[in-house]
Amino acid sequence: MRKKIKIGIIDYDLGNQDSLYYFLKSLRYKVLISKDPKLLSSLDLIILPGVGAFPKAIESLEKSGMDKFIINWSKSNKPLVGICLGMQLLCSKSVEFVETKGLNLIPGNIVPIANDKWHIGWNNISFLKSTIKNISENDEFYFNHSYKYTGNDDYVITKTMFDNHFPSIIQKNKTIGIQFHPEKSQFSGKKLIHAIFKTLTDD
Repeated sequence: MRKKIKIGIIDYDLGNQDSLYYFLKSLRYKVLISKDPKLLSSLDLIILPGVGAFPKAIESLEKSGMDKFIINWSKSNKPLVGICLGMQLLCSKSVEFVETKGLNLIPGNIVPIANDKWHIGWNNISFLKSTIKNISENDEFYFNHSYKYTGNDDYVITKTMFDNHFPSIIQKNKTIGIQFHPEKSQFSGKKLIHAIFKTLTDD
């Protein structure tokens, strides 16, 4: 029987909170959307979603004080998952529009995909490390981004081919970043979320 973990989705006005919320509810997880650090602190796992531009997202997190909450949560080695822009925010900095410091929880930078291309649609992932179990390289996931992570391969769990390989899942301790959208990836996304949650919450 799956462990009944309690999940919090961080609300900072730039996330895809609703689709993620209903996706997790369909998987029978206990989940809520909140910007209240006290409430979020009582949960088992936190998700940082995100769509849009890096500078505006960081500004919103800093304005609400959620940046400090996220940093403290991660540094306490509690489970944290960043999705799409949320993954990018976990990193050291981004050069989207203007160079902007990130949360610096996973060392590395966010840079444009080569030739300013946009990676949108279905693609698979190749594992560099066996951290996440029961996912096949035949599984496909939905991507929608024009910036990518670049940094130390020590933090890279999977890569994806689009012109060249780029990191699609990164991890440091119990903080994981996912460049694609598991909530839009149908059965493969469901399998992946179960596997990641199990990896992060099993003692």
